[in-house]
Amino acid sequence: MEDVLEDWKKLSLIEVEGAKRALNVEAIGRTFKPPWRSRGEFTIRDAEDHVLLFVFEHENDAERVLASEPWVFDKHLVLFKWFDFLVHTKNMRFTTTKFWVQIHGLPMSMMDPETAIEIGETLGPVSASEITKELVGGTFLRVRVEVDVSNPLCRGRKIAINEDLEI
Repeated sequence: MEDVLEDWKKLSLIEVEGAKRALNVEAIGRTFKPPWRSRGEFTIRDAEDHVLLFVFEHENDAERVLASEPWVFDKHLVLFKWFDFLVHTKNMRFTTTKFWVQIHGLPMSMMDPETAIEIGETLGPVSASEITKELVGGTFLRVRVEVDVSNPLCRGRKIAINEDLEI
């Protein structure tokens, strides 16, 4: 028991913004290269404070990576943003990413793209989909929504369609 108490005295708590783990830029590049399948090469530049700049040879590759959000590295959500060369990276805010959100429990009469977009807009800006078939799937709707991840994520929500029907 005394050993445990001695070990306990050696522990200390740090602030949330305390020492951050160093990023392994090479490992990040090796991890993302296969799923991104970029036609051209890309390089990664460390911009400090856990901000990396991904520089793609072809703009189409960068667009495809952004269109396939969200991305995860080492069980951490990775937030992407187009880089504006006029803004210093320290002033950039990484607070949003896009998720596919599923909407369940709707009556069949409401299973249409317009309803998916309307409900999705209550969560955040909706990404326009050129393929409306992507929005309606079997027994649910789905919509791609830009979500503010600086706030806790919501596991589910109930919405009232009218006084008689709540989903």
